[in-house]
Order: sequence, then C-alpha cells, then structure tokens
Amino acid sequence: MSGRWDSPRVRALCAGLLVAFSLGCAGGELPEGVVVRIGDQDFRYEDFRGYVEESLGADASRFGSVVLSRLFERFVDDQLLVRLARDRGLVERQATAEEAAVRLLQASPVVVSRSEIERYYEEHQSDFARPPRVRLRQILVQDRAAAELALGELEAGVDFGELARLRSIGPSAPVGGLQGELSREDLPPALADVVFELGEGEWSELLEADYGFRIFEVERVLPEETLTLAEAAPRVRALLEEARSEELVRAAAAEARQEYNLRVAVERLPFEYRGVFAESAAPE
Repeated sequence: MSGRWDSPRVRALCAGLLVAFSLGCAGGELPEGVVVRIGDQDFRYEDFRGYVEESLGADASRFGSVVLSRLFERFVDDQLLVRLARDRGLVERQATAEEAAVRLLQASPVVVSRSEIERYYEEHQSDFARPPRVRLRQILVQDRAAAELALGELEAGVDFGELARLRSIGPSAPVGGLQGELSREDLPPALADVVFELGEGEWSELLEADYGFRIFEVERVLPEETLTLAEAAPRVRALLEEARSEELVRAAAAEARQEYNLRVAVERLPFEYRGVFAESAAPE
C-alpha cells in the first residue's frame, strides 16, 4: 500500500495539486526564518534541509535550484499529509509521511470490483497484447577455445541447460543460462536477427562479444498473443488501485490545504525557487 502512495505518479500528482488549489500566503507576516506555516505549525529552512538529507542521504547544497524546488514541494506535501493524519488520530506527532500515507489509505480502503476490472480489460485489450517471443538460454565463455569445446559438447548431445551450468561464466549459469522470454524489441537488432531465425531446440553458432563468446539456444518459440482476462486481472487490479489511491491523494491534499491555510515564504529560501509557490509568496 505504501508503495502505491509513494509512486512517481502520486508524487507528481501532489505537486500538480499545489497549482490546482491556488494556495495562498496572505494574512500577515511569518516569523523570521519561517518558510512554511501549516495551521499553527511553522517550518524553517533547517527543517527542509534535514528532510533532504534524510530522504536522499545528501546535503541540500549538492542539488541545483530545479531539484530543490521539487523537493521543497514534496516536503510541503509530506508535512500536510502528516498533519492531516495526526489530527485524525491516525498517527503520532513524529510520524513519517509514509506512515501517514499508509494510515490515511487504511482509513479509506481502496476497493476495486470485478466489474471494474472487466470493463478496463475490455477497453484496453491492446495493452495486453504480447509480441512473438522466444524462451532463450545462453552459454557465455571467456575464449574461443572454450566456446568451441562447448559447441562440440552440444553437438555430442549434452543438454544445453546442463552445459550452461557447467561451462558458462554468465550470471544466469546457475539456472541453466536462462534469459527469460524475450521479444525482438528486447534484443539488440543484430542479435535479434540471429535468434529469431532459430527454431525450437536449435542453437546459434559462436557469437563473439566484448567479454568472450556466446552460444544461444531457443528453447521455445512463443507466438503473438493477448493475455486473457484471468491472466491480466492482477495487473489491471494494481493499475486501478493506484488510480484510486491517486484520487484519495487529491481529496486529502485539497482538504489539508483548505483546513490549514498553507502559507509559504519562498523568498526566504537560499536557492532560486522555481515552482508553483513562486507567485504566492508570503509578504515580509
């Protein structure tokens, strides 16, 4: 659940909401050094700097103005959500934004019905089309002599997967050189031309690489297909749950901004702020 809340799409949505709700900063001068006020709670630049260091493991001075501007907006979003969750009795005062997000989502569980999944699948069937693929194995060796030895053993009837376990130096050796199911788009064009000329159970000639020699085997040829509803359902459910979580973010962010009268003083930030608060800075 926390993963959905912290996804890039949700982060981008939160930033967009700052514009959508036209957050103002009027209503008097903020105390010296304060850059954000949420209700009766003030935050200084030092709070933001600590947030950056904790989140990214680096001092804010290492980042440029554009990155710092996005981080500042994320900082404000996080403080708003923590305050909202705390006032609802969902978290303690020192809770993190992730903890607040989890509790807010738990308080309004995301429910996706079977009919919604079916409707989405019918409307987006092209998204579940899979191109022709091959189930591919690889033997990787260091030099031509070792490659020719491996090729000779294959021709003598040694199983490709077993030979990969014994001879290959590639990271997939423990699983018999298995590379997975790959389409043409997953491979470099020159390699795709070689691989997709092979039939099931056939292996390639020696292919030179920067780091040695390779032999590929096509274990299985998989035709173009469209995932069935049953196969696609887990993916569809995850997509719809993420979309529903974004809707909850919209509602929570809108409520928090209205309830706490968010105010910012971007002119006090020690970097050139470039973002949604630029035209609504608190007056000195």
